[in-house]
Amino acid sequence: MRRTLIGTCGFILSLYVAAPCSAGPIVATGAGSTIGTAEDLTGLYPTEIVGTLSGTDPAAASVFKISNLQPWNFSALTVFTGAFGIPDTVLSLFDSSGVGIYLNDDISGSNTMSCLPSVSLSNPCPTSGITLPGGIYYLAISRSFNYPVDGFGNEIFNPLSSTDLVGPSFTNPLAGWDGNGPSPDFDLVNYQIDLTGTVPEPATWLLTAGVVLALGRLRRRR
Repeated sequence: MRRTLIGTCGFILSLYVAAPCSAGPIVATGAGSTIGTAEDLTGLYPTEIVGTLSGTDPAAASVFKISNLQPWNFSALTVFTGAFGIPDTVLSLFDSSGVGIYLNDDISGSNTMSCLPSVSLSNPCPTSGITLPGGIYYLAISRSFNYPVDGFGNEIFNPLSSTDLVGPSFTNPLAGWDGNGPSPDFDLVNYQIDLTGTVPEPATWLLTAGVVLALGRLRRRR
């Protein structure tokens, strides 16, 4: 019995240590520009997404299906990637039905990257966000002033200034992109999105492992 207990504890401890380590950078592969064609990253626990947007399509966007696992700590931040990086990005967030939550074009007047904030002390953005319920969300990246539209052609978000963190003006789901803004440069296509809140807390891993082991032992007894 003692040996079994030690083995069980060792197994739980290994999950506690190793499971969150499965999180990390994701290279986008075929992310579409709509909810129906989003790249599904749920279960992969991305802390960073790197990819490219078309250098010729002004309405180009990439949409990702992600899990918000730490409601107070979810944030998304674009990082300039150098010589071939997109110099001016937009980040948009939608709920599991594709309804807009918020959008940011420019972090500040001097920083044309984009930031969707959290409410935690580690929030990387200059503005504070809201506590988003845990669950499935859609995160989209596009170029500056290429904003999402609904099925009626309405702009889902209408920021007064490019530096605004703005909520939706229309609550119809995402259907496409307006393609506004300057023509894209075919050389400037790379992007990087840094994420927080998309990795389970260690306590969650430990609880899950304990439940699985308890059910396994109960089944063996039966």
